[in-house]
Amino acid sequence: MPQFSYTIIDARRTIDVSARDDGQSPTEARGSVVSGIATEHDFRMLGYLPDNDDPHASGAEQYPHYCPHKDSYRPNWKKQFALFPPNLIQYFLSEMNDQYYCLYPPTFSHDYATWWSGKANGQSLTPAFTALLLHVCACAILYLDVETRQQLETDLGENYTSLSEQYHSTAKQLSNTIGPGKGGLTQVQQLFLGAIWYKTEALFVESWHALGAAIHEAQELGMHRSSSKAKVSEFEREMRRRIWCLLYTWDWQISLLLSRPFIINSSSCSFEIPSLRLEAPNTETYTPSPVTSISLQYQLGQRISNIPGVMSGILSPNQAIAIQQEVTRWTDTFPPIFHLQDPDTTHDHIHTYIPMQRQQLHALAHMVTFMPLKPCLTIDTTTKNTPTLEKSLQPAAVSCALNLMLSAQQLLSHFLPANGKFHFAPFLMFDTAAYLCSALIHDKHRDLPQREKVLECISLALTTLKDVARTAKTGATCYAVLAKIVGSISLSAEEREVVWSKRSPATMSTTRSSDDAGCSLSEDTLTSGQDNGLVSRLLERHGPSDSTPIDMHAYANGLGLDGIPSTGLELDLDLSDLNQIWDWDNLGLDLDIPSIQS
Repeated sequence: MPQFSYTIIDARRTIDVSARDDGQSPTEARGSVVSGIATEHDFRMLGYLPDNDDPHASGAEQYPHYCPHKDSYRPNWKKQFALFPPNLIQYFLSEMNDQYYCLYPPTFSHDYATWWSGKANGQSLTPAFTALLLHVCACAILYLDVETRQQLETDLGENYTSLSEQYHSTAKQLSNTIGPGKGGLTQVQQLFLGAIWYKTEALFVESWHALGAAIHEAQELGMHRSSSKAKVSEFEREMRRRIWCLLYTWDWQISLLLSRPFIINSSSCSFEIPSLRLEAPNTETYTPSPVTSISLQYQLGQRISNIPGVMSGILSPNQAIAIQQEVTRWTDTFPPIFHLQDPDTTHDHIHTYIPMQRQQLHALAHMVTFMPLKPCLTIDTTTKNTPTLEKSLQPAAVSCALNLMLSAQQLLSHFLPANGKFHFAPFLMFDTAAYLCSALIHDKHRDLPQREKVLECISLALTTLKDVARTAKTGATCYAVLAKIVGSISLSAEEREVVWSKRSPATMSTTRSSDDAGCSLSEDTLTSGQDNGLVSRLLERHGPSDSTPIDMHAYANGLGLDGIPSTGLELDLDLSDLNQIWDWDNLGLDLDIPSIQS
């Protein structure tokens, strides 16, 4: 358990927010004579972005004393002070940073030491880097284990949630004192951490807007353009690539989650994959970079964005082949440590982030493959109007859902019991279980493929979400809604006992190795009239061993619970968190939810 020491930071004395961006005093600026040649600042005032060869365009891991204009927003520093536990910084670097790797630890630690030295010598502290430190603390507090959290609350005499909110609020106020393009890469990093903070608190819409602010700041620095002409060091060029890659990855995933348009217009941007050699400059030795996972997710976004309809959320079984092919090509590029089958685990004990990232990538692959197959779980196979393709794909959709559920549970196991605020895996389990419930409701003849395993997977979702509910409100909401849906399904006494029994993956018969159906169909189930060979090509490559979990960010319009049949359920629940993600009016469950009635 980390031991925390504390230092009082008084923002009134230590953060300089009085000087101009260009170093002139307000009086000098007003009295200056207009030059015959416009300066860079003049063009910036007109809204022009910097050129690629602007030596200040990157600002990568540099923390100059950028300060706002005299008319910038000045917060009430008299009320802004915080107890500052330096060990929270180290906790973030060791426990959280590997999830996103928005900070390069060696350089950040060096600049952190420089920041402390400047503070000790009475120097003015830069708003951008101070805001970055505050956001690091705000995020780290939310991921502390219960024992450490209690210690922190005892030492500081305040609730940890309140402390995190204070850090975040102070960081926002400092950020508002910095003009566009004046905070360097530091400003982009701390704005991105603000988006992480909102997401951790299940404020997904706010997170999307905060991400937009970080992206726009990066564009002010020219990070969306080729870095080949930028007069920066190779290290700074690599940091530009990494941060832009991270921003794009978050953009395509969280925008799909919230059914919102992409913030980044891919057609007007230059995309450069990071070299990933900062962690191992010696090419003869291989050290897995924590950025590899983000780089791969970025490449998947590029691949699927070229498939018509995917980015707009218009998904159907007819797109299943194209999507599956792109996902397969993508997973074929995985390094050995991330292989879907028999991955190289020799680095797992040294680089503990690898198992978690492996599960994230597998989940993302499974999710994207499952997207166009979801409607196949909500069809009534007994009606003549149901398209043959959907009927043929239903067994594959069931198998993919089962494997996806197990993968999500495995991903979540990396975070529980300490951290219930990792919302991606719980949301995935809830969403997949709801679709399986839909399949059961439609299963009038009780002949749904792998029906027993479907019941076991729903049971696993209920058990897991009940555990998450102890530490996160969102988990509690997901559990309550799913339990209500499950309670409405017509089940036999034996089936009801299966669903409501406490279950773990070890007690389930649903295993990828024993799932002889897998995600494939036999030729007998295909109807040549509407298959045209597409189904067989899709499913011969997507076998039972291709299992994987998903990223909570990546839900599109149509990826939620649209199309689930009407059951007439009445849910008197506070669904504020889920309302941000799913359009409950389109659930098809005929839910009576007072909290969303207009």
